[in-house]
Amino acid sequence: MQVVLPEPSRSARRCGVCGFAELRSDEVVADGIVLLAECPRCENRFTLRVAPSPARARRVREAGAREIAPAA
Repeated sequence: MQVVLPEPSRSARRCGVCGFAELRSDEVVADGIVLLAECPRCENRFTLRVAPSPARARRVREAGAREIAPAA
């Protein structure tokens, strides 16, 4: 039996300073989805606005509805 592994998803983004392709990133929900990225080679940090897919936008709305208000 042959095992086929899924191809890893990679970003087409590269570091704007050194061109390195293996960026570290995190998604943050702040008035939409913002990608926080860092280049491990030159330590350049930057943010990008991401247009959410319809499924992702739905998950973000649902997560926001379940958020607990902070204590005053």
